[in-house]
Amino acid sequence: MSESLNDESLNAFNQRLFSLAQTLKIDAWVPENQVMDRVALSFRKLLNFLAQHPSETQQTLLVFPAVHKTRDELVAIVQGIFAEAQQNGVFREDISVALLAQFFTAMLLQMVQIPADPAGRHQQSLAAARLFCKGAWLGEDFASPED
Repeated sequence: MSESLNDESLNAFNQRLFSLAQTLKIDAWVPENQVMDRVALSFRKLLNFLAQHPSETQQTLLVFPAVHKTRDELVAIVQGIFAEAQQNGVFREDISVALLAQFFTAMLLQMVQIPADPAGRHQQSLAAARLFCKGAWLGEDFASPED
């Protein structure tokens, strides 16, 4: 980041980011076998957008104190999308949408810090979607911790 961007350009960046995020809904009509692809597409669209704007991304999402306002708004948008998906039976109900949105956003912010070309971001998106949708454990069927 060579120079500090002005508030107007950062606000414009935030608005474009939030507008993009709001388009990433996962509708109830999406076939179950395509949900992971839709999550990967969401990661990929956001990663590509953030990669195209490295200075703005750095200032609004990765550097304190600005990070909190933009990140919190992004989490709120993702939470709204995930709440709708959960209500429509796309996502499980034993994990709160607030936590799911935090996980999704944290994964996105970690990946954006890994330099990658479009093909690399595509692979990152697929891996993140697989981890997000299926988890890391290959063991028993997703039994709850209380079981």
